Amino acid sequence: MPAEAAERQRQGSPPRQVRRARAAVATVFFLTGTVFATWASRVPAVQERLGMSAGALALALVGLSIGAVSALPVVGGLVARYGSRPVLLVGMVLYAGALPLLAVAPNLPLLALALAAFACGNTAVDVAMNTQGVLVERAYRRPILGSFHAMFSLGGIAGAAAGSVAAGQGVGAGPHFLVTGLVAVAAFAGAMTILLPDPPDAADPGPALALPKGGLWIPGLIAFCALMGEGVLNDWGAVYLHDATGADDGTAAAGFAVFSAGMVAGRLAADRIRARAGTVPFMLACGLVAGLGAAVAVAVAAPASGLVGYALLGLGLAAVVPVVFSHVAELHPDRPGPSIAAVSAVGYGGFLAGPPIIGAVAEGAGLRVAMLVPVLLMIAMTLLAQRLDNPRSTR
Repeated sequence: MPAEAAERQRQGSPPRQVRRARAAVATVFFLTGTVFATWASRVPAVQERLGMSAGALALALVGLSIGAVSALPVVGGLVARYGSRPVLLVGMVLYAGALPLLAVAPNLPLLALALAAFACGNTAVDVAMNTQGVLVERAYRRPILGSFHAMFSLGGIAGAAAGSVAAGQGVGAGPHFLVTGLVAVAAFAGAMTILLPDPPDAADPGPALALPKGGLWIPGLIAFCALMGEGVLNDWGAVYLHDATGADDGTAAAGFAVFSAGMVAGRLAADRIRARAGTVPFMLACGLVAGLGAAVAVAVAAPASGLVGYALLGLGLAAVVPVVFSHVAELHPDRPGPSIAAVSAVGYGGFLAGPPIIGAVAEGAGLRVAMLVPVLLMIAMTLLAQRLDNPRSTR
């Protein structure tokens, strides 16, 4: 058996512990997407239970932004001090544990508070699970982080589908969220037992806040452009199809599904393509495909071109963030968690800022003009990607 194990390792097949860790990390990504989609799919039920107007709901959702933004720089420091596994455990409990609270919050302020806790847990899980993904990727000695992000997308699809079925069967948000939260915590706990340990020198009394420094700004700005484009499509994609191209309600709703399908396909294929092409050529290709998609959607104001553009945009954006995370972990192999958190802090700023910017531009110049913003973002992302291999920009 030792001879067989040595031969398997020589041929590039990772040991059993690493393969099991890959399955565990994939499970965590899938469940993280499932839990968030569970909430997103039942927002109308929560809104109806509290009798909130659209404006009141928007105020409550500010809790998500506050929780995410405030947690990002802190989580990186915690991962540096204590390792990714303890942070992942605490984040899991907070994330899945806060889910049932969203269904029973009695008023707007408490709903906003529960959403802030939910977002804090999500942020902790996000940074820690990506750190674990990087550790597994190192053990495999080839790109695999994109496949983990594909599992997140698939988890989102599963969670949204389950939410649709639950709503259609008249299952209340309370029981739905409670069962989902309990199942997620149990599955999370099982996955925790087979995750890889952090490097021996990973824990240190470094800074409590993980903020971008030097070479992290270029990857951070690339993530900013990608996530801002994703945020715009999430919030304005269907509206653009309906108002600017004249698409009916069903076609407009299909826009997000097409975009999501492009994201899943891109993430499933990304690791193999990146391994052959290299990081910078791969990122340039992503920027070109995403830019083409954004341009097609705006150039011809028709539902069909909009759907084609959304598919290309999802395909191009799919792997940008996982590749950026993998890249910064390679730049700082001794501190992958804080590096990922610092880049995330910049990137998610774009995710949160994008939709309001589109709204402001649309108010003054029209929605079709506003949707030129993603085109400009993809151009900027492509230009920035060319600097990833410049030592002055990355070290």
